[in-house]
Amino acid sequence: MEPEQDPELAKKAHRAQMILYGVMLLFAILPFVLLWLLRRGVFN
Repeated sequence: MEPEQDPELAKKAHRAQMILYGVMLLFAILPFVLLWLLRRGVFN
């Protein structure tokens, strides 16, 4: 990272990275949640 980087830009980049990680985490957890719901018999 450049030391003389725009702080606003750095903040936006950090937020975008957090959102990306959040989405990746969501897609990692989602199948397990769906499987759990199916096993609970919610959808029938």
